[in-house]
Amino acid sequence: MKPMTRRELFSEEKIAERVKEIGGQISRDYRDKPILLVGILKGVFVFMADLARNISCPCHVDFARISSYGNNMTSSGDLEIIMDISLPVEGRDVILVDDIVDTGLTLHNYSEYLKSRNPNSLKIAALIDKTSRREKFVELDYCGFEVEDGFIVGYGLDCSEEFRNLQGLYILED
Repeated sequence: MKPMTRRELFSEEKIAERVKEIGGQISRDYRDKPILLVGILKGVFVFMADLARNISCPCHVDFARISSYGNNMTSSGDLEIIMDISLPVEGRDVILVDDIVDTGLTLHNYSEYLKSRNPNSLKIAALIDKTSRREKFVELDYCGFEVEDGFIVGYGLDCSEEFRNLQGLYILED
């Protein structure tokens, strides 16, 4: 990989503050009702761990691994479920959690798939809403930050499996 520079978008402290706010909002929305958090791997693991720790109502956690890219750099729009969740969805209040909404194709298609499994409710949370490349509308019930464009890494997000361990969020630049 050629050397890239990083420009900080959001500091560790700013992220922690925003995740705490989202956790509080979810806690108020559900009060003491149990919820099921469904994370889309891999990039969501850091955000979802911090989010779960900031939610006061009972919650179960599960993960799915999904691809709409295959071996390509652009999404095909076809959903490939590499690993599905194992917990039942029917009759439960589900929050689908993703790291970043880019084209919206994967999140839209997987949320439709989850809806077909008859949850009581389905809401969507994302750390970053990147708006410039949107192909499919996705309504976010909980959103950390809106960013127009850029290749974002850190806090679980990667570039060729690097930079996931950075505590802040950064844009990679040539």
